[in-house]
This record gives sequence, C-alpha cells and structure tokens, in this order.
Amino acid sequence: MAQPQTTAQDQVHELFTAHGLRCTCRRRAIYEALAASHSHPTTDQLYRQVADSVNGLSLATVYNTLEAFCRAGLAQRVFGNGGSSRYDTAVHDHLHLRCERTGDLCDVPQHIGQQLLDRIPPDVIHRIESKLGFKVRHVQIELIGEYQREEPQ
Repeated sequence: MAQPQTTAQDQVHELFTAHGLRCTCRRRAIYEALAASHSHPTTDQLYRQVADSVNGLSLATVYNTLEAFCRAGLAQRVFGNGGSSRYDTAVHDHLHLRCERTGDLCDVPQHIGQQLLDRIPPDVIHRIESKLGFKVRHVQIELIGEYQREEPQ
C-alpha cells in the first residue's frame, strides 16, 4: 500500500512540534510567508504580506511570533539599514549582502559563502571567546555595497 504524501502543512506542523511550538494557523501563515521570502522582511513587511489572508492578525502577534521562532531556533534576526530587525528562516551560518543604496538584504549562495566561512580559523574564534568571555554560537557575515546591475544572480 502506498504511503500518504506529506503535505507542506504537515511539514510545518512537524517542524513546529520538533521545536516545541504549537502550530496555529497564524504561526503557520507567518512562518510560510517568511520561509518563502528571500528579502529578509521586517516585522511590518511580513505583517502587510500576511494580514489579508489571516483574520484578526495583529502586528503584535507577528512581533511575538517572530520572537518565538527565534527563541525556538526556527528563525534568526538579522539587521538591515538603520538597525531595523529583519528575519530569516535560514538559521545556519551564512553570508548576507546588504545594498547601501536600497537597504535590500539577501543571502549569498551557500556554496560561495561557505568558502569564506571555511577560511575562518577555529583558533581565532577560540581566542575571541577566551579573550572576551563570549561563547560564539553563530557567525553572520554581512557584505555591504551596492548592486552594479538590476537583479542579483
């Protein structure tokens, strides 16, 4: 007998359960919109994107949900222009590009960014931890500049 196929909703439910979160329709909609976004949206941008499809959604709910995602390890906060919080469901160490002109933030393709991350000497991280009394959990590198063409590749 064929096994029933796992739906995207089932996958999100399983992901939430594995991270100790209840899977409500609001949380699911916010997570799915965030995961589908490649622009690392702010809370306001995510709210505007999801509000029409989720009855009774408030901006406070989006803020609280994003904080819950970050605490559970389902998302991470990255900072855009002016220190505004943006969110990303890619929680592994990776690089970002930030355009100084537009404030756009996007991921460097993993296979390219990993080349730079692999060249960070572990002993330097250890010296930073020892000298500053700080445990490094993640490395985020942001490359700041300006696009020389319209669309990033």
